[in-house]
Amino acid sequence: MKNRSLAAAMKATLVLLIISAVCVAVLCLCNMFFPKYVPVLDAATAKLINGICETGRSDKDAFDGGYIVLLREDEYGVTLSDYNKSNKSRKAEVLAVYAQPKGVNAGAYIIESQAAGRDGNIIILTAYRDGAIVGATVKKQGESYFSKLPADLFQSNVVGRPATDDINLPAELEKTGATLSLTAVNNALGISNVFVRSYGDKLREVINELSKETLETND
Repeated sequence: MKNRSLAAAMKATLVLLIISAVCVAVLCLCNMFFPKYVPVLDAATAKLINGICETGRSDKDAFDGGYIVLLREDEYGVTLSDYNKSNKSRKAEVLAVYAQPKGVNAGAYIIESQAAGRDGNIIILTAYRDGAIVGATVKKQGESYFSKLPADLFQSNVVGRPATDDINLPAELEKTGATLSLTAVNNALGISNVFVRSYGDKLREVINELSKETLETND
């Protein structure tokens, strides 16, 4: 009887080891074919940012002329991976910070954040100036229910609100059937506001320095 129990235990352990090995292999394959998203400032991103926080230049000139820049973590002194870990309960992440050192909205900064929805992550760009949201847009999403949300979702419910606000989009929007999409948007916007409340002053300092450097270069 004891030998049977030992054999059964060894068999169960072997099965678990095989399952674990298969899971690791699947994850490795997923990472190979679906690499982790890395934020970049490309022409498409610059166009989105120019659309929610105008530089006063064409999309091409804004991108080529340094009107929109991607800030490095060491410039504002925050390691985003650590920040996200410490704010894990918010179910969202800050992915990147962009800035506008020149143009009609010089001094503005844009937070890129993401949160998980029903069918994948929703990535949002939220622009701030003088401590308030001046624009927001979706950069990427694969939500089958996202189209149920109104086209003026951000313009009607977010633009003009201070970063000190907690973001809770109208509950009646849940009646559209896009409850999980709405929750993801709330979470992504929420962590952007929290980040700005903590580091907004530092971001403004960094952008002011960039603006001075830009003026000196132009002189």
